[in-house]
Formats: sequence, C-alpha cells, structure tokens
Amino acid sequence: MKQRLISILLNPFVIALCVSITIIACLPNSFSKYKVELIKKEQSNSTESIIYFNDLDGDHKSEKIVAQTNTLGHASFLLYKSNGDFLDQFNVLGKFPYLHKYLWFVDADANGIKEIYMISQVRDSVFLNITKPFENKETITTRIFVDTISKFNNAYDFRLSICRNFSIIEGLANEVVFNLNTGFSANPRHTYKYDYVNHRIIKSAHLTNPAFISGVFNLDDDADNEFIIGNHASANAIDSSYSKRSDSSSWLTVLDHDLNFLFPPIEFKALGGFRITKAKKENQNTLIALFKSRQHQILPSKLLRISSKGIIEKEFVLPKGTYNSLFPFNEKLFTLYEREHNQLLFFNDDLKVIKTISLNLNIRLLHYIDIDADGKKEWLAFHLDKQTITIYRHNFKHPVSFKYSGNSKGDCQSCGIKQINASENQLYFQNAGVNQLFLYGYNTLYAFQYLIYFGIYLGVLGLVLLVLKGQDIREARKRAIEKEISELQIKTIKNQVDPHFVFNAINTISEMTLMDNKLEADTYISQFSKFMRKTLQHSDKIATTLKEELAYTENFIKLQQIRFSNRFDYTIAIDKNVKLDTKIPKHALFTYVENAIKHGLVLRENGMLNINANYKNDVLILSVEDNGVGLRHKNSNKTNSTGNGLLIMEQIFDLYSKLNKKEIKHQLIELVDDLGNPSGVKFEIKILN
Repeated sequence: MKQRLISILLNPFVIALCVSITIIACLPNSFSKYKVELIKKEQSNSTESIIYFNDLDGDHKSEKIVAQTNTLGHASFLLYKSNGDFLDQFNVLGKFPYLHKYLWFVDADANGIKEIYMISQVRDSVFLNITKPFENKETITTRIFVDTISKFNNAYDFRLSICRNFSIIEGLANEVVFNLNTGFSANPRHTYKYDYVNHRIIKSAHLTNPAFISGVFNLDDDADNEFIIGNHASANAIDSSYSKRSDSSSWLTVLDHDLNFLFPPIEFKALGGFRITKAKKENQNTLIALFKSRQHQILPSKLLRISSKGIIEKEFVLPKGTYNSLFPFNEKLFTLYEREHNQLLFFNDDLKVIKTISLNLNIRLLHYIDIDADGKKEWLAFHLDKQTITIYRHNFKHPVSFKYSGNSKGDCQSCGIKQINASENQLYFQNAGVNQLFLYGYNTLYAFQYLIYFGIYLGVLGLVLLVLKGQDIREARKRAIEKEISELQIKTIKNQVDPHFVFNAINTISEMTLMDNKLEADTYISQFSKFMRKTLQHSDKIATTLKEELAYTENFIKLQQIRFSNRFDYTIAIDKNVKLDTKIPKHALFTYVENAIKHGLVLRENGMLNINANYKNDVLILSVEDNGVGLRHKNSNKTNSTGNGLLIMEQIFDLYSKLNKKEIKHQLIELVDDLGNPSGVKFEIKILN
C-alpha cells in the first residue's frame, strides 16, 4: 500500500498537478470575477483643498469641483468641466466651518441641473450659499442667513453634517437638508431645510443630541417624505431655553417634511446613539432602529421596531459588542455590522437573526452603494489600516481588495463616485494630497481562468516530462560510465591476480616452508589471503575511502617486503587536514605503488617508498615516490608487466571525473640527483573538489 502510494505521488501527472496548484495559489488575484484598476494618480498642489466629482448638468458625466480657501481667507471653489477644462472660480463671503470644506449638490427645483450648496461662517452667523453654474448659461449665486452660533470660550465653533462621500441617501435628490451641531455651547443643534420655492430656511426644534440625517422615507404614505435623524448623546449641559431634554440621554427622533417632530422624541436613558432605517411589516411602514449604547451596564444596545406613530412594537437586546452600521437589504431584511467580531447580522422584520456572515477582515467602515452602475449595490469595506478597501458583490461573493495611497494616520479627505457615462463609474479617493481614480468592474480574464489554469498545467507537465527525460538520459550515461569503470576495474583485478603474481607468492611460501620459516610463512599466508579477499571484495565498487585504499595498499607493500627480503622500506604520511573518509577512485594509490616496487625498488638495495596525502587550496594531493632506478634504466623490470595498469588508471580517472563532477589531474615525474642521474620516480594525483 505504501509503495503504491509513493508510486502514485511520483507519477509525473500527479507531480505536475501539485506544482500547478502551488503556482496558481501564488499567482496574484488576476482571475477574480471582478477587478479594481488604478486609472489615474496625481499629486495635488495643496493638501488643504478638497476634490468632489458630481454630474451637475445631467449629461451623465461628472464635473470636478475643488473646495479651497482663497487668498483672502474666504470659502471658495474651482469648477472644471467634465472634459477637464477650467470653467470658473466662485468665492463667497466667510470661511468654511471648522476646517471642513464641505460642498453638496442637489437639484432642488427638479430641472435636471444641480445647484452647488456651501455653508460659510462670518463670526457668529452661518450662511447657506447656493451657486447655479449652468443656469441659462449664466452663474447665479444666492446667499441666505441660516442661524447664529452660541459662543464658547470666545469662539464660535460648529460642525456641519451633510450626506457626503459614499453616504448617499435616496430621497435627498431634490431636498436640501443639513444639520448644524455645536459642542459645549450646545446651540445650535438643529436640522435645517432650504425651501426652494419661497427661498427661506426652515429650522427644526432643538434636537438635544448632535444629529445628522440618517434616512429620508415616506412613512405615512402622504405626498411628502419624513426625515430620520441619526445622533449620539454627548452629555453636554444644555441651557433650558434651548431644550428641556437632557444630552445624557439618547433621543430617537423623526421629523416630518416641515421639520416638526413626527412623534415626541423617545428617550433612552444612557449615552449612545441611533442608526435608523425603514422596513415593512404586514404592508405597514415601520422603522428599524439600532440603539448603540456606550453604557452597556446601564442600558444595553438593542434593535427596535417602531411604528410610524412612535410606538415601540418589538425590541431585541443585542450582545455586547461594537455595532457600527445599519443597512436596509430589502423591505423585509436589514443588515447590522458588528465591528468587534467582524460580522454581518441579517435580521428580518421580526428582529430575528436569519443569517450571519463573517468577513475575516478588520473593517472600520462599511457602505452599501451601486459602484459599477449595474443597478445592484455593492459592499464597500474600509479597513482599519485606512489604506485598504475591499469590495463585495451584494451577496458578499467575489471580494476584491486594493490600496489607495496617502497618509494612513488620517481618514480619507474626500472619496466618492465619479460618473464617466451612463453605464460606467469610477471611484475617487483623496488622501494627504494624493488623488487617485479606480475602475471597478468585470474581469474579462475570469472567463478564461480555467483555460489558463489548464495551460499552466500543460506547461508544468511538459517541463516535468522534460526533466524526467533528461534525468533518464543522465542515469543512462551514468550507468554506461559505471559499467565501463567496472570493466576497467575487472581488468585491474586481473592485473593484480595475474599468474606471475600468484606463482611468485606460492614460490615465496614454498621457499619459506623449505627453509622452515614457519612463522614468516604463516604471516605471509595471512597477508596474502587478506590481500586476495580485499581484491575480490567490493570488486563492483568504483570508489573507496582514502582509509580503505591505504590499508589495502599497505597490505600489498608488506607482502612485497616479505617476498623481497625487506629490500626496501616505506613511509605513509597523512596531513592532519586530510579526512580519511574522503572518497577517491579505487586503486588510485595501489596501481602506482605496484609500479614503483615492480619497476624501481626491487632493482636496488635500501629502497624507499613514500606515500603522502595532503590538502592544498582545497585540492587533495596524493603522491607515491620511490628512490628506485628510474624510468629509463636498462634493467627496469618489464618481464612480468602487462603494461596496462597505468593506462587503465588513466581511463578510470577520466570516467570517474565525468561521473562525480570532480576534476582529476595526474602526472609521472622522473626524479634526478644533483648530477642529473635518475634517482627515482614520483606519481602525483590531484583531486579537485
């Protein structure tokens, strides 16, 4: 079973499949169904100006509007046509409120051309500035007083709350509605509406909590919309002349079309805030409200279903968590985002959880808008790093993530949708003076992904088969070389055990026996049998260790010393840096020692044989040196030589180098004395790693 499994895993088709899967997993997300492409990136001349894109003239192409402070310190904006041509600069009296250069765009008179709305401040007075840049080919600017700001610490500070960036509220296309909020001075805290027909500002009662428009719905099925107020309690002390309600409580508030309370604000006695949306229950309009408590021990966060009369019909206490956003999914379902656990909870109109989706992302902000102009909304998730965004389809499938440049320490200065034409939008982001445009849409590579994956598999399979073929060729060459070396070594063995050597050994034993040298005869027989055993043992090996080669060679030397009555002596010197387990060609030393004894040392008295091994510059140097009669001596012993030993070793060296990728150099040096007479022979072998 194990062998079968290994066989399957080593199958080239399985290997190619595994490698292909790994490659595909490491590929960038090029085959996702949807993609985000960076269209344009530019550095702004000023990090203080804010860029907006909006289709003002109804041609389905967005104009570019740049809010800025002019050289006189007054609020101003630049207007560019959809083709990029500069149109004009518009200046108003007063400054932007609290460093927020907010503009918004509404077709209040429903003539198909939007006006540009801007709030400005002159000391304690707030003004609404209305610019009609395309009205009858002339620019019309109107300035209307809104309200007076109460002083706190000798300053008139307030915040403007409007629907901007991706916070698009359906129902405000023809409504000019906004909120002014103050902090410690607690006044104003009102919702304001511009009455376009009568050119006047309508003001709500004091809302107690800092507030904003959360939604616009027709709750009572009359001709007019109601305004749903989102807010948060800030625990500021409020002068009773402004409001008798406490800012330490959270107040659920809905305003009618004239900014009167649709029903008395509902008090929740804890610091928190509301996010409210519309739902239908048995064909009746109702409100679904998220109370986000900041004092869970006093009053927990909860969901509520409230009738259009302000009656709480049902409530659901939420587990402790960070509930960030509430979205209408359809008339029967709505979605609640819980940031602490990165979960989306889907509720029905009975406030029952019917589905939970874990996003596995650190998200700080979530929007639900139609990004690609296909009539279906997408989920736009801003990550906690303030530079990464993930877009999901409406059903939370096919996510695609991208990064926009800028300062990760601050929120995006401006972002939204730029309309290119009736069927194409772009996303724009402005952060730390870097302006970027992205295109989100269908990825044409998605349809070909499996074909591309199959192509990757075929390519990898071809490469694997090519590698295996090359490996087979190398193995065949290796086997051929090993076979050739084995054949050469058999010749070497034949050289070693040729009849002359065996007969000489038998004669030596016979002479020792006749002379009654039993001890020497026994020693010789023991050495001879050991030599023959080592000769025949491992005869199929083409390499041996230096230690084994030295032992084998020394055994042969001792046999020859006995045979030739110690006519020569020998030394073996191994440098301390030489490792005895180093692999060398078999018989590399023996062959040269045999030649030194046979053709040099036996022809003279007091012969000396020196065997050395040392390392020099990462090269193993082996040498066999004798003080015999030399190569050209007329009495050099040729009678019993086959003449093949050195030739065979040359061939073995050559094949061994090819097989083990090690270069082997060898040379034979004739030694001479001071008078130029032959004094021996030196064989030197160099094995390069």
